[in-house]
Amino acid sequence: MIRLLSRSVPLFTLLIALWGSAGSRLALAQDGSQPPPVGGMAIHVVQRDETLFGIAMQYGTTVEAIAAANGISDPRYINVGQRLLIPNARLDVPGAPLTHRVAPGDTLRTLAATYQTTADRIAAANHITNPARLFIGQELTINQGAAAETGTAAPPRGLYRAQPGDNMLRIALRLGVPWRALATANGLASCGPLFAGQAVWLSDGDGSLRELPGPLAAFTITPTPAVQGQTIALHITTEGPATLAGTFVGYPIQFVTHDGNQHVALFGVHPFTAAGVYPLALSMTAPDGVQTHLTFSVRVDDGNYSTEMISLDTQQQDLLTTQVTEPEWDLVARTMSVFTAQRYFDGLMGLPSTGAITSQFGTRRAYNGGVLSTFHSGTDLGGAPGSPVLAPAAGVVVLAEPLPVRGNATIIDHGWGVVTGYWHQSEIGVRVGDVVSAGQVIGAVGSTGRSTGPHLHWEMWVGGVQVDPMQWVQQAFP
Repeated sequence: MIRLLSRSVPLFTLLIALWGSAGSRLALAQDGSQPPPVGGMAIHVVQRDETLFGIAMQYGTTVEAIAAANGISDPRYINVGQRLLIPNARLDVPGAPLTHRVAPGDTLRTLAATYQTTADRIAAANHITNPARLFIGQELTINQGAAAETGTAAPPRGLYRAQPGDNMLRIALRLGVPWRALATANGLASCGPLFAGQAVWLSDGDGSLRELPGPLAAFTITPTPAVQGQTIALHITTEGPATLAGTFVGYPIQFVTHDGNQHVALFGVHPFTAAGVYPLALSMTAPDGVQTHLTFSVRVDDGNYSTEMISLDTQQQDLLTTQVTEPEWDLVARTMSVFTAQRYFDGLMGLPSTGAITSQFGTRRAYNGGVLSTFHSGTDLGGAPGSPVLAPAAGVVVLAEPLPVRGNATIIDHGWGVVTGYWHQSEIGVRVGDVVSAGQVIGAVGSTGRSTGPHLHWEMWVGGVQVDPMQWVQQAFP
């Protein structure tokens, strides 16, 4: 708290005294004798060639925090000699703090090079004892620029596989970059020879580094981390033509390939998959028959689903027996696990009904006071009997018939293993083999089958797994 000791002391003189006192504290901090307290306020005098980003990294804070504390509207412009208040200064933790989510190909050394820090700093900040056990979707706290004093230049962008006779100097000359920066980025001390096929990793398109094993050239998974009951998309680029296959949590992954080396796959995470880290196994077969097998660790988070208790009247009790449910389940599972190479869907899916959501996907369910042994396999949308049911995306009708449990049912194949179902309709408006477009009327809301009132049950399977269809309303695939 500042108090004016005398009315005769000019305010200008008091401000000079305060600046002088702050400057003395800064000087003590710079010579190491008395650094400012951890997390306290510091004052920095801008030097020639400094940027606000570099200053933020030096004090372990952010550009936004410094700009807000000093009323700076454009962080690009600061002046030599300008005094800056540094809130939450942390000289013991240099660098700008950020959160990084591990992607395929991330290692401690690639992250250290990407964010100008060290592998030891990242490991210590995240309590990593085994660097080989990083998993896709893992969140890491990184202080970007904590080792910026090394002054290493950023390497160029791309991934290069060494050819016979290559060395770091020849590659640097070919790419027009300093060979020392290239060698440092790859953890090499000299410009000596490289073995044929050795990965020389450089910055990719997003400015980060990836250390992917051959024959992978690029690999992305979205979204990460994976979540129970959601759809995952894989985009893979191989260094040459290849045929890909995979498995995840016991379910096969089917790929669609174009241009020989571009591969896309969509698959679902079953709602009963326990939260944890699981292996994603990939198999790549080259035209000459040579196979490569790779395994990546992927994190799956809990879906945090709620519970529901459903009461059926006596007239529907028979619809809970296995004699009724199992044959119907077999038919639906076979129909909704198909894989068609042609893709009909494009972009976000629309809603099949204008009614409000009355029951979410994934809720754990019990019937007539029983145990919570099942889950709600779709999204229920309320609606007046007879209101239209719309196709959320283009596709081909592969089932259109009444079923004991699901009532009047329609199933649409959208291609690439994406299949949707519509249960309990009062009437079906399409036939098997019809090609439907997005927004086309395919039926009407009803309460047929095992139902407690008029509604539409909208179900989706991806890669033979039941998933939340509402994800597709908010996220475009592939």
